[in-house]
Amino acid sequence: MSQRITKKFLFETFALQPDDVFHLARTSIDHHEDLIMHYHDYFEFFVISEGEGIHIINEEEFTIQKGSAYFIRPSDVHTFKKTSKEELVITNLAIKATCIPHYKQRYFDSPELCFWNEDPLPFSCNFSENQLQTLLGHLEQMSISENSLITLDLLLLHLFALLQKRSFQDGHLPPWLNYTLQEFRSPHYLKMGIDGFIQLSQRSGDYINRVVKKTFQKTLTELVNEERLNFAAHQLAMTNATIKGIYTNAGFENHSYFFRVFKKKFGVTPLQYRNKNHKVI
Repeated sequence: MSQRITKKFLFETFALQPDDVFHLARTSIDHHEDLIMHYHDYFEFFVISEGEGIHIINEEEFTIQKGSAYFIRPSDVHTFKKTSKEELVITNLAIKATCIPHYKQRYFDSPELCFWNEDPLPFSCNFSENQLQTLLGHLEQMSISENSLITLDLLLLHLFALLQKRSFQDGHLPPWLNYTLQEFRSPHYLKMGIDGFIQLSQRSGDYINRVVKKTFQKTLTELVNEERLNFAAHQLAMTNATIKGIYTNAGFENHSYFFRVFKKKFGVTPLQYRNKNHKVI
């Protein structure tokens, strides 16, 4: 770590009763009030409800904004810095460390598929406005409920279900890669290409390339192009959008290049593919 002071936060410091299994808090960070670099003896989930800032985690820095969320492990060393005019508001859920093995065993096929896993960086995601408000509502209800495993279960099962709807949990893909692939399949990120993939994953390009190469036996560039072509093929089969509109939304800027790579992958031109697959019943 750098020479900055690092402090260990203890669950027993926050627990109001000896048998508490979680502690819920809302922290507001203003300028000159950045939190000290720290780690825990507990697991944590946090979500940003207002503002923008920087999350410094395991010697790397990532932009966080409204809707950003992280699953922090006890070994993670992190802190926050505010970058916007408004306060950076963080809702933190601290979870007693002995509770997490139960969730890993019961709800995930293997420990590495759990959102609290052993990757170098913790799992992170970005919630839409509707998802964020629903989640904040669950957290608000949690704050006035009994501090018990049942209350913790209700929140975490909602959270797991929300995230697993957005991922296909295929084989041994790490959760962050599942999440990134699902979110990447939209015009906004497809147009951004590799930069969009990196932004979603909250990991370095070199690290992503290594994992993608090991998992899919292809480079990140090849994976991005494949996702773009699959998106275009789906749109050709399922919509009446123009071919130009489809390949533009998929992130292709050149008509000739799109037609060439599409035919190479699918064996037919985009128009032939649409005529074959787009049937009205």
